[in-house]
Amino acid sequence: MAEQETSAGRSDLTDLVDYPRETLDIELKTWIDLGDKIAQAKLARHIAALANHGGGYLVFGFRDDQSVAEERPAELSAYSRDTFGKIVTRYLTPAFQCDVKLVRSSAGLVFPVVRVPSHGPVPVGAKADGPHDARGQPQGIRAGTYYVRKPGPKSEAVLGIEDWQPLIRRCILSDRDSLLADIGRAVQPRAEGPSVAETDRLTAWHDASAERWRRIVAGAAAFRWPVPIVANHCQLSYMLLSEAGVAIPPGELRPLLEQANREVRQTVFTGWSMFYPFTRPEIAAALHPEHDDGTGIDVLESNLIGDGNFDTSLPDYWRYAADGRATILRPYREDRPRSVQEQGRSAGSWLSPETVIRETAELVAHARTMAEHCGGDRVAFRCSWRGLTGREIDDFGGIYWSPGRSARADQRTTGGTWEVPVLVADWHSVVAELSCPVLSLFGFRDCSAELVAGLAPRFVKL
Repeated sequence: MAEQETSAGRSDLTDLVDYPRETLDIELKTWIDLGDKIAQAKLARHIAALANHGGGYLVFGFRDDQSVAEERPAELSAYSRDTFGKIVTRYLTPAFQCDVKLVRSSAGLVFPVVRVPSHGPVPVGAKADGPHDARGQPQGIRAGTYYVRKPGPKSEAVLGIEDWQPLIRRCILSDRDSLLADIGRAVQPRAEGPSVAETDRLTAWHDASAERWRRIVAGAAAFRWPVPIVANHCQLSYMLLSEAGVAIPPGELRPLLEQANREVRQTVFTGWSMFYPFTRPEIAAALHPEHDDGTGIDVLESNLIGDGNFDTSLPDYWRYAADGRATILRPYREDRPRSVQEQGRSAGSWLSPETVIRETAELVAHARTMAEHCGGDRVAFRCSWRGLTGREIDDFGGIYWSPGRSARADQRTTGGTWEVPVLVADWHSVVAELSCPVLSLFGFRDCSAELVAGLAPRFVKL
């Protein structure tokens, strides 16, 4: 059966069904007969193309014009992992597992969402033809063919080098990551001491971005949150470093972040990623000068608070500078009205260790990916959590931690600098070094690289 939406998965994925759109990452499909062989072959083609694109979604129940499709099935049991697993096994190689969740829209309608994972060290290819037509031609998919996503968006066969290049690169990176992971125990994740100038530069960026965010919150008269957001939030920042310096053409920031979003899914996948460049007009990322007086370098900025009049599952605010500085500010998931309702705990009363560790892991994965694309050889991090006093340890999804552990300190800031190969080979230790000091404030003594590694399979929720 399809998995029912969880508290984390539902809120992160509702945007897919509240604001349906087709992109290279997302394929909308109307209601179809999943027992039809031709339909299965066509779905196999889309699944192969999305996998070779670095992963994506199939969202059912919508027409190509993004309107809700009519003739909704009486029940949705056919949209299951088993159904899509059989399609993959029949038509594609190497085989892999698609995840399926039923996501409820804000209007109350439920839609099946299929998460297609990225390919691994080899691309996904077709191993069998779809049903043949009267002329003996395969329908939907052709054996021996590799499919990719192309503008339109469409799922089509690889034709030339421009189709192969990004696919081959991702295969090489996947194989490289696996190899480095095998020797990761031999690598010491040493946090190098950055120069004073580097430390000051990242701190200045971190603090100036927080001040800009506070002004945005103050100006959003209609914005409402269960607890004071300025006093209860985390801020996660990093800075790409290299001897030659990092310079990203402003026009390439958005496509680079879209690519990073796809690659980060191999580590953390709960919906949209950090620094996701939305295209919905009211929350679309846009270029701004770094400073309010119009000076400084170009910065791509996304503001999910706006004037406070529109709803998102988490009111993130992020900035990404053309020189590789990045920061994201967000309130705690634990304080969302949905979390309060589902957990039966009041906002501001608890903190999830898994969420602290997972979001730190996503930051490290994003920084590593952007460094690889932009020529960075080291990454400096600065991470801050505020509003901790009086919160107790608890968690989502049935994870049990010993109760009664609360924080007496209100905030914690951590940081460090690591070379990119260490972020690849032993990222569990890097994440532990950045996140465990926060949990230590709660008397949480179990935090370690081993705990991060143990929780890591839970970081891919869809």
